[in-house]
Amino acid sequence: MTERIKEGRQLLMRWATVLGLCTVAACWATYRMNKARVALEDATHSATMIRTSPGRKPSSHQEESAPRQLYMCTMPECNDTPSSDPQSRCPVCGMKREPIDMGLTGDPSTAELQLSEEGRQLAQVATESAARRRLFKHIRTVGKVAYDETRHKMVTAWIDGRIDRLFADYTGMVVKEGDHLVELYSPNLVTAQEELIIAIRSVKALGQGTPEAHRRAERLVRSAERQLELLGVTREQIDLIKARNEASTRLTIHAPIGGTIVRKPAMEGAYVKTGDALYEIADLDYVWLMLDLYESDLPWIAPLQKVRVTTDGLPGHEFIGQIAFVDPIVDRLTRTIKVRVNISNRDGLLKPEMFVNAEVFVALADAQTPAIPKAEGDFVCPMHPWEASDTVGTCRVCGMAQIPIKDLPGYRPPRNADDVLAVPREAVLQTGKRSLVYIEKTPGTYMSTEVEIGPLAEDDHGREYYAVFTGLTGGEQVVVRGNFAIDSQMQLVGKNSLFGANGRSAHGVHDHKGGMPLGEAAPNGPFVARSSGQTICPVMGNDVDAEVFTDFHGVRVFFCCPPCIEKFTANPEEYMPKLPSPIRDEIHRAMKGGREHD
Repeated sequence: MTERIKEGRQLLMRWATVLGLCTVAACWATYRMNKARVALEDATHSATMIRTSPGRKPSSHQEESAPRQLYMCTMPECNDTPSSDPQSRCPVCGMKREPIDMGLTGDPSTAELQLSEEGRQLAQVATESAARRRLFKHIRTVGKVAYDETRHKMVTAWIDGRIDRLFADYTGMVVKEGDHLVELYSPNLVTAQEELIIAIRSVKALGQGTPEAHRRAERLVRSAERQLELLGVTREQIDLIKARNEASTRLTIHAPIGGTIVRKPAMEGAYVKTGDALYEIADLDYVWLMLDLYESDLPWIAPLQKVRVTTDGLPGHEFIGQIAFVDPIVDRLTRTIKVRVNISNRDGLLKPEMFVNAEVFVALADAQTPAIPKAEGDFVCPMHPWEASDTVGTCRVCGMAQIPIKDLPGYRPPRNADDVLAVPREAVLQTGKRSLVYIEKTPGTYMSTEVEIGPLAEDDHGREYYAVFTGLTGGEQVVVRGNFAIDSQMQLVGKNSLFGANGRSAHGVHDHKGGMPLGEAAPNGPFVARSSGQTICPVMGNDVDAEVFTDFHGVRVFFCCPPCIEKFTANPEEYMPKLPSPIRDEIHRAMKGGREHD
């Protein structure tokens, strides 16, 4: 027990020693800090006395009022208000404000801005000439490969019967026009063949009969042949039956077109009825590509335009198609329009239902009009407008008489491509409603001008440009790099800028009621409002900003950021107790005077 008490005393002695040493160290640090503060105050007071001594004549440099350093958030989206406090932060994103002095010179009342050589280097300003260029509207979209519906056919049974043999016995087989597909047994077919044989024998049995009897027998033969043709028997098969003078129990069905069997419902031994599907054949030498385009792209699309097609399944392969049809109906769910492209697929690389990437390069005829290619002929088919010819004739697909191409519904006359006035994409600053370009008049001197631009287009090398309607004439040196830095300087001095069409004051920031800021920054302290002593924002409790204020009932109240003004004016009773008493009393007198006047 005695040993435990002794150990406890030793432990307490150690802790007491450590606590004493910490106390001594804290006292010594406090002494040194107080001594340094007193020395700094003395030095500051001496420097102030030297600057303000009546007997000391200020230098010419001191007589000049140097421009005050301002600080601003570097994020353009915040639309921050400049502040003179180097420790202030942006009220929107919370980032610390950065200095924005870049060697700015020039008269704020002019529409020009001058940057020093150092300022241009810091902003990395680069310019390029506004000139006329051959541009292309580049439309990128996706699509899906589909069958060419004009080369897609169904093989059906022309007569009831039983399938005895399948020559084309698997899906995917490639057949040619006229190849045998299936052998079909039908009792009705045997009966029709026997009627033809009997009619032929009747003609031969008449011998030297009357001419009228011969004509009736020949009509019976033609009627029997016609009946066989309606059952799907070809002329070659009928001639074979007549030559053999014997009925065949089976009918061979041939392919109506060449292509690939994409579906095969037929099976050996199955019974079919007239009209039942046996095969589905598609000619895949030509396919359709169905593209999805937005409504905004529709003015730039016209038939006969070329389309470049690629697919991830065939890297390195490129296909060229031609726009043949634009769907007149907009999909109500996707808000897109179907555009059909005809593509040659001789190698069979494109498969139906395959997804592809498509690019349409539309040359510009002027700043807002696409170039329209000329058709290959002056006459087209009304149903198949891509079937054109130089002379009037009939359509190769449907046999319809062709019409002049200018009479085609929705016809757009051809228009040649031409060079248009354009500036690089980087030169244009946009807010959605306004587009601004900065022009370098002389090295270091910049002027803003509003422009009306067309679509974003590309040149032959893939660089993006904006076509320009108004605002430029050509030959101007436009700023393509550093224009955001120049625009921020224009905004600070109250000139026309991207986010301020009318500019703002060069001497301070106005509030929503107008007026100029009253106040000054202390040499070694925060901003202090004159005659009021206000240094703290009544809403957030931060240091006030000289450029952020409002006149509440004629009394100037300062804040740390613009959102605090809205909160204060919406609920002044909550925040007025946090104002200095002189400002509160002045506001109460103003409010009382207003009520008495009413």
